[in-house]
Amino acid sequence: MRKEQDNKPDFLRDINTAIMEELTAGGIKDNAAGLAGELKEVEEVTELCGLRFNGYLAKIETPRPRGTLDEVIVAFTDAAISKEEGDIAGFEIAIGSKVLVSGKVQTLKDFESGKVLVFILADFLAMVKNPMLQDDVALRGVIAHEPIYRTTPRGKRITDISVIVKNELTGNKCFIPCICWQEQADEVAGWQRGDTVELLGRYQSRQYEKVIDTDSGSREQRTAYEVSVQLINRKEQAGNEK
Repeated sequence: MRKEQDNKPDFLRDINTAIMEELTAGGIKDNAAGLAGELKEVEEVTELCGLRFNGYLAKIETPRPRGTLDEVIVAFTDAAISKEEGDIAGFEIAIGSKVLVSGKVQTLKDFESGKVLVFILADFLAMVKNPMLQDDVALRGVIAHEPIYRTTPRGKRITDISVIVKNELTGNKCFIPCICWQEQADEVAGWQRGDTVELLGRYQSRQYEKVIDTDSGSREQRTAYEVSVQLINRKEQAGNEK
């Protein structure tokens, strides 16, 4: 028999499940992101990682519940701008504006530098005066590689996975880096490449040092972008059909 405490309601899981259902329209959408934050940088671009893209690349800051700021990369075109708030031709959306964004998480590799751009491809962007705090990402896809389980120097258990979704710009595949924590990390560590998963998380940025030259020990400060998982379910195991 299950212990009585196992039947206690998990309100956070219920809330996260409701958010995931809303973002994915009850499982119809495989990739959805919604966030609100402050516009910190924006530039007009004609390409993304060598791929033609006539639009804009922006950095938006979103606060975590405990106050830490995440830097979100957003790519968008004129068509995504809410015309009610500003004229994109003159780009009246100013640095420091509060913006609301919806779209899809995407990745592109810059083959010259070898770096991977993890970003939100926006289908809607608007200025708002008092946005509710939001940084939600919902994905449904296949695990691309065997999960990597590790423990941080502070004792936190982590499992890294990469989830395959459609590349909206090329029609090929995107590999979205995702990180699971503690009990979820323990569970996901036992899953395998090819499993179909459904998850809810937040777009997260973190600073790290990369060794550039092993002989000299020179290091470079870099920023990693990933989805920090809050809720994850395995919908189908590799090799099994629904």
